[in-house]
Amino acid sequence: MATSERRTIQIVSHGPSCFDGVVAAATVARFHEGDRVLVALAANNESDNVLQRLKPASERGPDELWITDLSWNSVETAEHLNRLASGGTRIFWIDHHRSAISRADAPEFKVSFAGTLLSEEFSAARLAFNFLNDPQHSSQQRGAVDFFPIVELADDHDRWVHRLPESPDWALAVQTLGGAESYREMMRLHRPVMSRKLARALAAGRQAMQQSLKLAQSTLTERSLSNGILLRAACCIGYSSEVAAELYKDQHQAVIALFDMRSQGVSLRRSADCTVDLSELARSLGGGGHAAAAGFALEELKRTPAEKLVERLAAALGHN
Repeated sequence: MATSERRTIQIVSHGPSCFDGVVAAATVARFHEGDRVLVALAANNESDNVLQRLKPASERGPDELWITDLSWNSVETAEHLNRLASGGTRIFWIDHHRSAISRADAPEFKVSFAGTLLSEEFSAARLAFNFLNDPQHSSQQRGAVDFFPIVELADDHDRWVHRLPESPDWALAVQTLGGAESYREMMRLHRPVMSRKLARALAAGRQAMQQSLKLAQSTLTERSLSNGILLRAACCIGYSSEVAAELYKDQHQAVIALFDMRSQGVSLRRSADCTVDLSELARSLGGGGHAAAAGFALEELKRTPAEKLVERLAAALGHN
């Protein structure tokens, strides 16, 4: 493709280290081979800010904007996206989170999209792959078919299907290596075999996950609720899915809440026999996600350790 014909493709996907978000971004990028592709990996609480900073195509912004595995909360974001669309940017939105799908008709999503695919059937990476392979939705039929085995790994892990035994290792490697570097590694892969960098990240991740689990076990607090739910809360240092799996092992009707000291967010998980819709629980606290895995952020939680420490030190110094 001649340089003058290259389009600018902006991808904003879930991050910073989400396996499905990273693979969704790589999927879109692979279907736009030859174009100038820019990628931003944003946490849920960053999406409004990231999207509102984008310029329209008429001001040298992207010709296309792909939002994958991510939603937003502000009506102002919808207004800004509509300004982008009016300025010539084609906007696509692909998501599989229940919290987003359930409010797809809300004012913040009244956007002039060029295309959308919202479904819980598959993960965002696989939805993006399916969308871009469907001539009805897209004419971008370029060099991504060989990427499907990696897409399938992301789908298997993100929806907790775990039919593919290696998918948790891939997710752990991505979480350890980091989203931006993992994206670059994914763009170099031609088969579902980890690069040396991803393999090293996996080994390091296994060690770091054990440290996170030790912290969670030492800070674990639980309460049995009147409705039969066992609520277990703890602190961790990343690896919330893996740590939660250990905390709900052999438990019944359990909801796990992990405050990640690294991301300063809360991750929610549940035991297999629990039917609590965690996406609704998280949504009530300003977050979102899936029925079995969700998250949110609370500003007051960030200050709690320091506040407790000040109280104890003041008491020790005799100045309550």
